[in-house]
Amino acid sequence: MLNLRMDFKLAGFLLYALLTFLWMTDISAVVSLKNVNEQSRYVAENFAKELLHVASEELGVNKLQAYYDTLKYIETTKNGHLIVEQLSETLEQKFRERLAALDKLAKILHQSYNSESTAEIENCCDLTTETHEEDTRFRSKVNVKKFCLQVSPDSPNPKNITLLHNSVLRQMIANLESIPSLKWQYFGDENGVSTTFPSTLKQDCNVYDPRYRPWYVVASTPLPKNIVVVLDTSSSMKAKHGNETVLDLAKLAAKTVLGTLSPSDKVAFISFAAEVEIPLGKSYASHCFSDHLADAVPSNIAYLNSHIDEREAYGSTFYTDALEKAFMFLKNSENGGTRDKVILFLTDGIPTDSKQMVMNTIQQRNEELNNGVMIITYGLGAAAQKEGREILTSMANQDGTLYGVPPRGQVRKGQYIEIQNPDELRTKMALYYALFFDSRTKHSPKVSVPYLDAWGLGLITTVSLPIVINGQLKGVVGLDLTMIDLLEDVLYLQKGELSYAFIIDDRGRAVLHPLLPSPLDVFEDPILINITDIERGADFEQVYTSMTKGSAGTKDLTAVRTFSKGEWSLEGRVTKTFSATYYWKPIEVIGYSLCLVLTKDFKQIDLASLVSSGDDFLYHRLDLIERNSDLCRYYNTSSLRSGRSTVKFAAEAFTDPSRYLDTEETAGRVRHYTKFMNDRIGFVPNPGFKSDIRNNVIATRQAEKYWPSFHRLDSGIQHWIPWRYIGTYNGVFRRIPGGMNHKLYSPSMRPWFKKAVGNPAKLTFSTPYLDAFGAGYVITLSQTIYEGRSSGVHAETDRIAAVMGADFTLDYAYHLLARHGICNSDSTDETLEKSDIRCFVMDNSGFIVIHADFRKPDSSCDNNSSHFSHKNVENVHITGKEDLFPVAESLIRTGRLKRQACLNFQVAKYQHYWQVDAAQVARGVDEAVGACHRYQLLPVDNSNVFVGILHSRKDCSESTPIPPASDPTCLSCPRASTAAARHCTSTRPQACECPCVSPANFGRCQNHYIRPE
Repeated sequence: MLNLRMDFKLAGFLLYALLTFLWMTDISAVVSLKNVNEQSRYVAENFAKELLHVASEELGVNKLQAYYDTLKYIETTKNGHLIVEQLSETLEQKFRERLAALDKLAKILHQSYNSESTAEIENCCDLTTETHEEDTRFRSKVNVKKFCLQVSPDSPNPKNITLLHNSVLRQMIANLESIPSLKWQYFGDENGVSTTFPSTLKQDCNVYDPRYRPWYVVASTPLPKNIVVVLDTSSSMKAKHGNETVLDLAKLAAKTVLGTLSPSDKVAFISFAAEVEIPLGKSYASHCFSDHLADAVPSNIAYLNSHIDEREAYGSTFYTDALEKAFMFLKNSENGGTRDKVILFLTDGIPTDSKQMVMNTIQQRNEELNNGVMIITYGLGAAAQKEGREILTSMANQDGTLYGVPPRGQVRKGQYIEIQNPDELRTKMALYYALFFDSRTKHSPKVSVPYLDAWGLGLITTVSLPIVINGQLKGVVGLDLTMIDLLEDVLYLQKGELSYAFIIDDRGRAVLHPLLPSPLDVFEDPILINITDIERGADFEQVYTSMTKGSAGTKDLTAVRTFSKGEWSLEGRVTKTFSATYYWKPIEVIGYSLCLVLTKDFKQIDLASLVSSGDDFLYHRLDLIERNSDLCRYYNTSSLRSGRSTVKFAAEAFTDPSRYLDTEETAGRVRHYTKFMNDRIGFVPNPGFKSDIRNNVIATRQAEKYWPSFHRLDSGIQHWIPWRYIGTYNGVFRRIPGGMNHKLYSPSMRPWFKKAVGNPAKLTFSTPYLDAFGAGYVITLSQTIYEGRSSGVHAETDRIAAVMGADFTLDYAYHLLARHGICNSDSTDETLEKSDIRCFVMDNSGFIVIHADFRKPDSSCDNNSSHFSHKNVENVHITGKEDLFPVAESLIRTGRLKRQACLNFQVAKYQHYWQVDAAQVARGVDEAVGACHRYQLLPVDNSNVFVGILHSRKDCSESTPIPPASDPTCLSCPRASTAAARHCTSTRPQACECPCVSPANFGRCQNHYIRPE
């Protein structure tokens, strides 16, 4: 029998060798391709069997699903009106508590401002940090028993500063104790002195001035501003002052003015000499900056700053055209709202053109705006002499009597400010807003538009209030609040896979939405997007109008929910359309509006109560658990020799996520977690978990029973499958062998989880990545677990309860592929490099998952290495893998691999990615590419991947055009780990290049995406 088997094997081998020989001797028409196809299918079928075996025996997917099918679930009908009411009340209460803390601080400042200080106050710039401790709430070393101060280099009286009374410090301490999630509390005064609590070492001592900050200006001048900065760039501005030119100092002053603005303001910049220069905006930004005021959002301010930096001095000094353009900006931006309108006009020369013409222009153009524009003029050099002083004073007063243009009607008089010392220009110009301060105004707290915190706290907002004593502005007090703290109840709302919530401000801009990054995941100042760019349903306009008016309501609509397919910048997104009910309600205290989107006839489904086994819960903080005898080193992390699993909770598992994120865990808290999770009789109080967490911990514990019992650290299996784990939507993460995870880790936010959710009920591969714990390069195989059905029969639309995953080494992954059929080539790189057969596995986004080159990747960046560097193992796309270009070009040419795009709202760019047309590849592909190559591509059943086999003729000349010139030609990918770092060379549908980005048509003036006609 053995000899007979060997004879069959030998015969098969000889037959395959003969067919290969015939194909490679330029008589390919004689080759029987049927045998090649059969062998390729044999590889794909056996690879699928290997995956099923791994899923069943190593992951235990089928057994765990069967267990979940035995569980009982409780279905509850939920009232959307009640949910949105409760959410809005929670948000209102949070804001009220924090505004009350601000009010208390303001009252203490009023009462004690002129009192002699008894507090010990250190300079924030000269601190020694021995008395400071690292505090996760502030992401820095602080002293929560002290405050500190810093004095601006532009302070008008640095030797006579006002020190705050000890009662202010006591109130700041009391505020933090009553609301532990509060961040920085501070007071900035008119002398340029800022006092900050808690005390911390500052790094911006040579530039910081509270008077130049938006929170200070907004509190001092409650109305938003339309402002045009007009800057003289004539030849005389080249004059030297110290080591800089006057123009350099003027540009710094102009940029400082821009820095005082908030996103509620609008701004334009004009430079003038013999001609007027204005920013033309970016090519994709509509008419921005050239004829309208732009919102003073960070991206627009950054663009204007760069434009200012590029100005050079030349020519003469023509006022009139610059003023015409300034008034045009203001007129074109009229929208009926109540706003302060101001022109800041800086020059060092008298006008070359007629002074009468200058005054006529001001008079006529301001009349068109109901004389509502104030002009503030700044004169230095010749403009600070008699003739210049006269014209600039006349302009500020809008009284041209000296030039035959008497005033008509009542105007808003501005001010002429003379600059004798150019070093004072920045301060004098940046304090323009003082003219708008009105002591008679009843001031209320001002809430800033969310912005990026410099200390790493993510998106924050500042609430501020002016301190006015005897009609004089003494300063502004402020509190910093993280958006994660304020909006956590909405951010972590869990009402099924499709339901969600969002928040907008009073101008309709999205503050929070699932399509925007979490407040913790923002790393640059956000683009402020109107909600109608995100919620694009035909009937949403009615909801939008009601929300921006501060009304409440309900409406049934067709909603579209967008999900990432894994790593969104590489794999794009998928959408699901469903019937929904929109419930909305204003958050009046802050001027926001909340909207809850629930699936039609929404019902909440929860696990029925489960009973703990009593002693099996083990928290991931092994450093806080007394199990030293079981601890060992596993790769680069501490783990358990017994191979037990540990559980980690994400922030969404807690009723107060921000408190979890801000508080250091202790051994006592971990013991409380453990007792609660192991409690069998309900005796231990809940330490802060949401109601469904304990049941999910108990349910996921079952997975450990199905993970192989030989998974001990001394078994050797860890060399192939170092980790197995399971995660849930509500933040439960169980891993074996147990070990510590980062505090911010959330399973539902990880690509392996998202990819599995995007491919429900399928075995889902990730692309290779470097394991954070030292296991080298791995790929993850994951699969969804559905909420239980007693029948055991599931549909793709069923609700997902959890996702299971296992990490494989790249060598093991290739072993699963290459151990069968024509892909088996003695498993050595040298043999594979000489072979004319390339076997690989590609996912449904075109990324290479398994390839011979990945087996032993070199971690260096040496381009001459015989192995791929780490940058050529992670996120390798078929359109950028040179040895697979023939396959990529063919797939694109035939429409089997299609280029798609989705909009990244936060950075105003389109993300271009690829998607395999599953219908065209369902039965497999067998195609010749030119004269040198033939490939097969076969779907792997019940997975997100395809097995590819490329046959290349050794004797074929590579000079043969592959493919013809009319077909796509692939380009090597730039060495970038994410598509966000790659800029597309072309946006054509058939451009064969790796996932990349291209600019979106975002109108910077109106803060709207401009949709194609």
